[in-house]
Amino acid sequence: MKGLLGFITPVTWYVAVIAAVVLGLHLNWQDGYSEGLAKAKAEGQTAIANLRLEHSEEQRRSADATSESLKQANEKLRAEQERGSLLATQFADAKEAFRKNTDTLNGEIARVTTLYRRTLKSAPEPLPAAVFTAGFVRVWNTANGISASVHSQQTQQAASGAAAPTDGAGAADSLDSGVTQALVLGNQVRNGELHSSCRAQLNRLIDWTLNASN
Repeated sequence: MKGLLGFITPVTWYVAVIAAVVLGLHLNWQDGYSEGLAKAKAEGQTAIANLRLEHSEEQRRSADATSESLKQANEKLRAEQERGSLLATQFADAKEAFRKNTDTLNGEIARVTTLYRRTLKSAPEPLPAAVFTAGFVRVWNTANGISASVHSQQTQQAASGAAAPTDGAGAADSLDSGVTQALVLGNQVRNGELHSSCRAQLNRLIDWTLNASN
């Protein structure tokens, strides 16, 4: 054994020592590398888990906000629909009231355009006929947005051989239109209903617009 050790030179011992040191350092470095890698992986996985948790929370908050917004929008829509239904019902009720008023007034037309009394103590007598000229009817219709035309009586006069007016539209306007007091009053009753209906509808629209802007 001693003879075998005698063949090992100092250089060989140095090389063996250096190799042992290098091997030890390598093993230490490998252990440190493995430990560091494991720690880095663990920290990375923790960071990823935290990011996933934050992302999940953000999605939940976003979903909650969207759900709340939809809920508020649905509530507002339902309120607007209820208000619209109420306004529509009010307008329908108003139109029905106007129609009943028109029917009542139409029922009185014959009574108030047939007889009259000179005084409260006088006996009723036939109401004198009132002449409404073609010009009166034309102006009346124009004021109500209706395009007036020459009354059919003028055509009848022309067909019967009556002399045509010689001074143009002014003379035609002075002809008897054939319109009676009852017809004028009935027309006014109908116009009153239409005007009241338009006014009620406009008021409902104004209410809707003012409430919507608040």
